[in-house]
Amino acid sequence: MGWRKDDSNYVRTHLHTSWTIHHDGIFSSRTPEANNAGCGMMAAVRNSTLKIEVPKIYGYKDLLPNDIGAEVVLMEKIPGENLQDVWPTLAPDEELKVCSKLADLLLKLFNTRGNLICTDLLGTGIDTSTFSSLLQEGQQNQNPNGSSPLILSRPFNEPPLDRMIPQFALSTNADYLTALCWRVGRLCGSTEDVIARARDTGFADNPLLTIEDMVQARETFRRLASIIPHHIGGFYIPETLSREARQEAYSILQHRKFGVCHGDMQMYRFLIRFLPDKDGELRTPSSDIELVLCTGWEHAFRAPLWSCARMPLWLISRPILNEPISWDRQRQLRNIIYDMMNEPSKIESAREWIISHVYGRTERWFEGCVSAHWMYSRNIEANLVDLKKYWEFWRPDIELPFQVGVEYTGQQQALSHGSADEPIIAPVTEELAIPPLSASPLGILLGMGRS
Repeated sequence: MGWRKDDSNYVRTHLHTSWTIHHDGIFSSRTPEANNAGCGMMAAVRNSTLKIEVPKIYGYKDLLPNDIGAEVVLMEKIPGENLQDVWPTLAPDEELKVCSKLADLLLKLFNTRGNLICTDLLGTGIDTSTFSSLLQEGQQNQNPNGSSPLILSRPFNEPPLDRMIPQFALSTNADYLTALCWRVGRLCGSTEDVIARARDTGFADNPLLTIEDMVQARETFRRLASIIPHHIGGFYIPETLSREARQEAYSILQHRKFGVCHGDMQMYRFLIRFLPDKDGELRTPSSDIELVLCTGWEHAFRAPLWSCARMPLWLISRPILNEPISWDRQRQLRNIIYDMMNEPSKIESAREWIISHVYGRTERWFEGCVSAHWMYSRNIEANLVDLKKYWEFWRPDIELPFQVGVEYTGQQQALSHGSADEPIIAPVTEELAIPPLSASPLGILLGMGRS
C-alpha cells in the first residue's frame, strides 16, 4: 500500500512510535504490541458470527524500516458523533435507546467465544476460531496456527513488563489469576535495571518505590495468590439456591470458553449515529440510533465469563472528577440495562451474561485487585479488610487463610523501613457489599430476589 503525506487522511509519525488515526482524527501513541492487539481484536469481533461493528483497518505498517519510518495503523473514519459530547443533549427516551444498543453490544462481546484467555494479534491467526455461544458445537470456523498465543491486556503490559518476555495465553480461570499475581514476582526476580524501572510509579509527583515497597508488594500478591482457588468462580454462590441452579451457575462461571472483555470502555470511545424516522426526521420518538465502540481495542482480550459480564466504565461509580453522569443516574441506567437483558427478546442470549454478572461480582472485584499496579499494594491490603467481612458473611464455614488489617499491618510495620507516599489514584474495583446481590426475574427463578 502506498502512503503519502498529502493523503486526505494525514498520518503523523515519530521514530519508534506509532500513531493511530481515530474516528475523530486524533492521533495517539501505540507500542507495536498494542497495534497488533488492537488490530487483531478488532478483526476478531468484526469477523465473528455476531458481526460487531468496528472501524475497518485500511493499512498497517509493522516492519521497520519503511517509507513512513514508524509503525502506523490507518483506521476507517466512522460517521457519527462522540457519545460523551452528545450525552448532555440526549432526551430521556434517547438515553433509553443508547442503553438498548449498549445491552446488545455487551451481549455480543460476551457471546463471542474463544478457546483461550488471550489477545488475538493481527497476522498471527491465533484463536480466530471465534463463534457465537448460541451455535451448536462444531459450527465454529477453526484456523489453527502453530504460533504461541499471548495475552497483552493492560496489567500484563505495564512498564517494565512490556519489555520482558510476554505472558503466554492461558486456558483456565485459575491460571489467569495466578499469572496476574505472579507479575510482581517476575519483576522482583529480574535484573537490577528492571527492578529500578518497576520502582517508577509513572506519576511525576510520587517518589520512587523503595526496595521495601517492592518486597511488600510481592508479599501482598503472594497472599492474594493463596485465595485464588476461592475466586475462580462459584465460591460465593448462596446456599439458598437449588442444587440444579448452583450447578448451572458453577458451570457458567468456570466455563472453558471465554468471551471478549473490552478493558477500557470509556464513554468517549463510543460514536452515536442518529437515524431518520420514516419521514426522514432525526431524533424523534420513532427514530432510532446506532452505537459503535470505535477505539480502545488494544485493551480488549478474551477473558473469563464473569470478567466479561460487566457494565462499561462510564456507568460504574468511581471517585474521579468530571464524571459525565451522576452516580444516582448511573445506578438507574445500570438497572435499565439489566432489565433489558431480561426482556423476552434477549433472555435466551442473555441468560449466561445475567448469571455471570450477578454471581461473578466478587470474582470481578478480586480480578481488579490482582490486576492493580504493584504500587497499590497498601490499598489492596485495605481492601482485604472488606473482603474478610464479605467472606465471613457468605462463607462462614471456611476461614480466610490469613490475617488482614491491623493484625497483619502491625506485624509488617515492625519490619518496615519507609515507603512511598500514598498513590494519587486508587485502583478502580467494583463495589464489594455485604447485602445480598441484586438479581433479576431470572435470578428469582434461580432462587435469589432483588435486594
